[in-house]
Amino acid sequence: MTIQEAKETVIIAGKRLVESGLIARTWGNVSCRISDSHFVITPSGRDYVSLTPDEIVEVSISDCSYSGNVKPSSEKGVHAEVYKQFPDINFVIHTHQDHASSLSVLGRKSIPVSTDYKTLQGEVICADYGLPGTKKLKKGVSNALSISKGKAIIMKHHGALCYNTDYESTFLVATELEEACYRFIQEEYLKASGNSEFDSLALGLYSLSLLTKNTITPLQKDNILSCESERTNQGFKLMYDNETFEIPFDKQNELLSTQQELLQEASLHNETYKKNPSIHNIIHANTTGIQSVAFSGVKQFPLLDDFAQIAGTSVLNLPVQPEPVSIALRKSSVVFLHNNGALCCGATKGDAEASALVAEKNCNALISAALFGKVKYINALESKLMRFVYLKKYSKQANK
Repeated sequence: MTIQEAKETVIIAGKRLVESGLIARTWGNVSCRISDSHFVITPSGRDYVSLTPDEIVEVSISDCSYSGNVKPSSEKGVHAEVYKQFPDINFVIHTHQDHASSLSVLGRKSIPVSTDYKTLQGEVICADYGLPGTKKLKKGVSNALSISKGKAIIMKHHGALCYNTDYESTFLVATELEEACYRFIQEEYLKASGNSEFDSLALGLYSLSLLTKNTITPLQKDNILSCESERTNQGFKLMYDNETFEIPFDKQNELLSTQQELLQEASLHNETYKKNPSIHNIIHANTTGIQSVAFSGVKQFPLLDDFAQIAGTSVLNLPVQPEPVSIALRKSSVVFLHNNGALCCGATKGDAEASALVAEKNCNALISAALFGKVKYINALESKLMRFVYLKKYSKQANK
């Protein structure tokens, strides 16, 4: 494969990662071997949807050196370790896929999986935790690769690393890994709960009941709204049930007086925009993991790196009241609402979507950790460091 062909394949893979939901925003990375000594990899902090071949960076396998003004992914060293240890491997993707990430927080050395998944060889090794881009992370990955028989490893509190001979076969690894991890969670839930059928919301409520030592009773789903909004010059547009409401600030009572449920929702968005000038988009998310946490009333701390970076170092679970919710969003991009999902915010719609995605992932990680009986959050200082770097550097680079 020529360098140009390799770069174009990496771009295709990057777009596919975004479309598949295996990564959030620019998280995750893709590389392709071009020779015994070099590989090409996605750049640091660039939007995968608009990548060009000139932005794909050639990197040395031996020392991770590169030339040019475009910085390669900070995880280039992790990719280099794969190419060093496996001469027959030509493609690597680092994902933040949901179920593999959920199991990354269990603290286990490995995850046993069904031999039905041929690319995994019955077991997925878990690499020791290290902050993103650090030598500690690289060392943990290197050690895990050295004992892995399959084509994937899980990176603790982080995500997964999948590798194979080419682009298509590597995506097969990622697919099998996700299916195998989900099956592992389902089987544990059915065994622990005694239930004969699996339901994702029932899993969340059961696991969080174990964590809180309280029975969690959900509201009817019909009572939970799912809205989006976007700031305008004089107010905001509220989108609900295929309708769009143009609402000037502090005018929601006049416009929505006959729609009490929607009026409450509009008041939340109104106050959030007024108190947070940097927020321009809001998604009221009600995915299954987020619902479970909202019903439980628990406060969220980072179990996954990308939650610490994007959502914040702690995320409150508050009553549905505009004032405290809007104030809480000064320190995080997500706030859980008692029995009513979560408000996920950002400077752009893409930012808000990323907040919703990492919130759901962290919720699912908490559910898995509670199910298997071990909830261990990322060190608070490390979470603060990741959040600081993201706000001061990475998010600005991504927005460019």
